[in-house]
Amino acid sequence: MRHLRVPKRQTQSILECINNFEWAPEWSRVLIDGEFRLLSLGDNAPAQLPGTLSSFEEVEAYQPARLPQKWIEHLPDYLDEPTITHHQGIWPNAQEPLGEILVFKIEREIERYSQAVALAKISHHKTVRVVFRDHGVTGEFRIRDLEPLATRLNEQIIDKAGIESLDGEIKEALLATNTTVREFGVSIQIDPQLAFFSHRLQGERVRNVDSAMKLKEMLGRPLNIADPYCGVGPAFAHLLQVDGLVGNLLASDLNGDAIPLLVENLSHNGIKVEVGQIDGLTALEDGNFVGIQDALELKNDERLIGQFDMLLVNLPHDTMKHLPHLLDLLKRDSPTLVRGWLVTPEDDIPMLQNELQNILAPTLEGQQKVEIVQRRQYSSSDWLCRFEAWLNILTE
Repeated sequence: MRHLRVPKRQTQSILECINNFEWAPEWSRVLIDGEFRLLSLGDNAPAQLPGTLSSFEEVEAYQPARLPQKWIEHLPDYLDEPTITHHQGIWPNAQEPLGEILVFKIEREIERYSQAVALAKISHHKTVRVVFRDHGVTGEFRIRDLEPLATRLNEQIIDKAGIESLDGEIKEALLATNTTVREFGVSIQIDPQLAFFSHRLQGERVRNVDSAMKLKEMLGRPLNIADPYCGVGPAFAHLLQVDGLVGNLLASDLNGDAIPLLVENLSHNGIKVEVGQIDGLTALEDGNFVGIQDALELKNDERLIGQFDMLLVNLPHDTMKHLPHLLDLLKRDSPTLVRGWLVTPEDDIPMLQNELQNILAPTLEGQQKVEIVQRRQYSSSDWLCRFEAWLNILTE
């Protein structure tokens, strides 16, 4: 195939010039030739190239085949075309990458093809170690029920039957769910089979930082921040990236299995804490509180009353029930901020907004009353929503 041989520094400008013509190839790779780059002219370029392009040397070079751009392009390797076509539009494009593992859900109508879907997904995502089907969450702590369907061993892809025949230690290592995820440059240690974590909330964690910085500017000092449903600590992993943003923190959860990962994430971000220190809700020497605690009992702990500038309430299915029990944690006679999330039918949002406006009062002067913002569809009937309340609670 015809290619132009251009100096490296001119690659972008000449590539843009080629792409302006109707005959430009729909897709091609830029090939490396020492200090030069080879730019494909495709199959339809005129014999006499126009303008500036004619001043460059032409060479013949092999243009490699285009790699699949989507996981579903691998599906024909595992399913026949009539089956794929028959179910077009309901194959599970939604998936959640969690470090080296990939999690997906699948509609009941096509669940019998889960194995083929998993194989196609791991074929496409070359850095993924194992693919799980997500059967939803179970129990009080909403732990994911994950079914391993495909893994990779020494560059070989193995299906569920092959996984079951693996040696115990090898199998355990390949199916391990302890992994590191990265969000906007922030590393977070997680294990979805020990503690709930959603990568899809990373945008909300970034917004936590934005709002916290706004509050810090108002107060002129670092913030004391409480997250009584912190899980493995992803919110603090983001907040602690900003020097001087967090003063003291309350990082607690009722799920004891989350605590070792929480400690690891806090330690990685400058909080001095070790797993061996944790006994219930533990007061650390630097004024931080870390550990296991029922959020509904925090209001009974005199050490915490009126100590925090910012409160995170990330218990979407029970936020409305828990929220009134948490407000005693907030400082009085000072601007404070509550950010929370809830899951609700769309039709209930106006009613819940009125309820929130009654609970979260008085509003800080100059700020709007709390509003519920729909973030994304949670199920066929429910939405995951966010609210943010700027308060100035007065001493009674």
